[in-house]
Amino acid sequence: MEHKKYSPLSILKIVCGVAFAFWLMMGAPTGWIYDLGVGTGTEQGQMPDQSVSVVHTQDDVEDFFFQNTPATVPKESLIRCPLLRLRDSEYAGEHTHLNSQTKRTVVISEYIPVAYPTDPIRSFLLKFLASGHYNGYYLAPLEDGSYVCVYFDDYLMLRSDDELPTGYIRYTTTEEKTMLHQMAEDYEVDPVYVLDMYRHGKVNWMLDFAIRAGVGILLLVVGSVIVGGVKKAVRSKEKNTFEP
Repeated sequence: MEHKKYSPLSILKIVCGVAFAFWLMMGAPTGWIYDLGVGTGTEQGQMPDQSVSVVHTQDDVEDFFFQNTPATVPKESLIRCPLLRLRDSEYAGEHTHLNSQTKRTVVISEYIPVAYPTDPIRSFLLKFLASGHYNGYYLAPLEDGSYVCVYFDDYLMLRSDDELPTGYIRYTTTEEKTMLHQMAEDYEVDPVYVLDMYRHGKVNWMLDFAIRAGVGILLLVVGSVIVGGVKKAVRSKEKNTFEP
């Protein structure tokens, strides 16, 4: 049986197609879809209005925590932290799938700690492989030289504006505190508090996968139609060229 041979260009197309499909399912940002029409205001995850306070100093962090004050920080000079958190926390845990009459159990972690300090290659791979389902943490610089840990939807880092959503200061979880203790060796940050700007509960993993799959199928259909039309036009032109 004769095996089909692929040209280097065909192999490159296949590799690029597989990489794009993997990125679409695992790394493409979809958080903006759930934030359409979220508006402005003092609710967590909304864009801040004039009544939302800006954190200027470390004293503000404690005051805003005890007073439950809606707060935000500018999106300037943010430092990425070595920790990722699952967008849909309900998806965390064990998931058993039946594949060809074989049960396979997959454990989804709510948190993914990253080696600190993070090298550029590892950081790129994490963004490529996990950014579609996990958010990162950042340190935001304050006017007194200290920092506050902030958590929000990562797609906001792709936007050109300097605005971050409304959030509330809360106590850190065990994983967050462990990470911030590492960061405190190099930065003046209080590992007890985090400014949480993420609108928890907005993402459902089943709907998210359906959206990604739907976009992939749509792109495949549109691409096939375009390629088919181009090939048809080329064949028609070649036919007209060789006809007497």
